[in-house]
Amino acid sequence: MAENPQGVDSASEPQPAQPETEALVAAPMPPPPTHAPLLPPAAWGTAAPAAAKRRNRWLAIALIVIFGVSVAGGAGAFAANSYLSDTYSPQRAVLSYFTAQGRGDVDGMMSNATFLRGDGSYEQFFDRVGVRSMMDIAQNRDISEVKILATKTVSSESDLVDVSMMWAGTQHIYNYTVSKDASRTNYFLYSSWRVDIPYTTISITLPPQPGAIELDGMPMPESTVTSVQAIAGFHAVTMLATPFYDATLKLVDGVDASPVAGFDGTQLSPTTVIAAGAAIRAGANACDAAQYSDCPGHTYRAPNRAGWIYFLTLPGYPEIDYTTYAFKYSGDITSGMKLAVPKDEGLMYATGTCAVTLTVNGSRTYRFTGTWGATLTWVNGAFTAEVFPNCEKAKG
Repeated sequence: MAENPQGVDSASEPQPAQPETEALVAAPMPPPPTHAPLLPPAAWGTAAPAAAKRRNRWLAIALIVIFGVSVAGGAGAFAANSYLSDTYSPQRAVLSYFTAQGRGDVDGMMSNATFLRGDGSYEQFFDRVGVRSMMDIAQNRDISEVKILATKTVSSESDLVDVSMMWAGTQHIYNYTVSKDASRTNYFLYSSWRVDIPYTTISITLPPQPGAIELDGMPMPESTVTSVQAIAGFHAVTMLATPFYDATLKLVDGVDASPVAGFDGTQLSPTTVIAAGAAIRAGANACDAAQYSDCPGHTYRAPNRAGWIYFLTLPGYPEIDYTTYAFKYSGDITSGMKLAVPKDEGLMYATGTCAVTLTVNGSRTYRFTGTWGATLTWVNGAFTAEVFPNCEKAKG
């Protein structure tokens, strides 16, 4: 019979040859024996260092974007290029900077700007801490309606961008230089840009013996200053308290001008005025009756000499005969006084008017007016006053 019964050896018939690779696939690699030493990682494939992976990742992303733009072609390529050109453009740097400023976002401001400085400036007012202190002032965050008006190419490295905005309730128009940031390139084709933010010069006028000066809460590196440079914007200039002055803050507008923070010294501390008045009243009554003949509050007596008449000669009155006499201040001599702080450290001058009443022999009265002056000295946290009265200059 032609049939080959099941189970009969058919090796006599030729069989098609199987590829050797099939046999390899069918036979998986056995696991290493349990007693074998662990193989080094290189035997199973070496992984790239993490830092290299991160670098390669961004390189791959950039290449993919470039490849995608090239392959897309036509409208797609134009749209992608347009988007990236706008994202990394001088105009976008300006908008991003002022958007960040409106939020008080110091990181956003610093990544989009270069803060220009002049000769003699202090670094602390232009670094991150300085920007942070500046943003603590509400007027510097009051930014809105930022619009690009025009752009002019100056060179391959810089453009001029005209921008308008509302800053602290006032409309301003500025012309900013925007420069390429050579340290940052995006997707190998698109440069980053930074806005050149100008500085303002704040002039400071100080009174004699001024207190220490702070800008936006930061102390000046020098004890005496007449001007300071800072980032264009609003700034708080503070003169700290002294024995004569209270701490005083001046908010100046340095957005597009060079402002003046004036401390004229005419407004003395109320505590100083009270302390000076007390010292002057005490000094006015501290009179040596053995040396002076008009000390207030002291009773003078004529010598008991028979046949002698003692008298006073004073403005506006004829001869005033007396046996006893006494002067007394009429009212508070410090009322309406004027205080002045000189350049001399620790001193203050005072002037004022005074009135006195002369009582003769316990009953007759005569009235006079005049002036006084005083030198006050600040010693150990208090004033002492040397007073020079001339209160009998005219008939009262």
